[in-house]
Amino acid sequence: MRYLFIPLCLIVLACAEVKVRTSYDPQVNFEQYKTWCWINGCSPSYDGPRFLYDSAAIETIANTIAVEMAEKGFKQVDENSDLLLDFHIILKEDSSMAAWVHEEDLPFWDPYNEPKNYYHFLRGSLVIDIADREKGRMIWRSNAERLMALTPDLDQAEIRSGVKKALKKFPPKTEDHK
Repeated sequence: MRYLFIPLCLIVLACAEVKVRTSYDPQVNFEQYKTWCWINGCSPSYDGPRFLYDSAAIETIANTIAVEMAEKGFKQVDENSDLLLDFHIILKEDSSMAAWVHEEDLPFWDPYNEPKNYYHFLRGSLVIDIADREKGRMIWRSNAERLMALTPDLDQAEIRSGVKKALKKFPPKTEDHK
């Protein structure tokens, strides 16, 4: 039974909800921006844990961001863009005695003969930053967070879904500006 429990927990964990928080400068009129490029020489770069580096996953994130920006009416250019984009992947190991995490959502094991049952997992974040090139400052940020297994194996559809959720509120609606 235990051998079946762990794979089922990993499947449930893979479907865990992505929680997104966004922040932006309310003084900025986002309608003035029409073009964008990557902040590092107008090509995407990976900033995150080395053990998680997967060129196909990074390429999927970058391509999905590019598609989402195009669908929002922004043109990707090589130089003199209005906006600069960058993304970061942050992972932190964590554990819980199921205080706020449902036990069935996380893999279980007892590697250290701990006195209580602990569930070990990763807290993962995809942070997308958007800066105004001319002003040289960040104007919008999205932080998409999700709990993951210690050895995450995200498929392309999950990556695309997470990026779409992260960019859902960009650009902020005009009536949101002060």
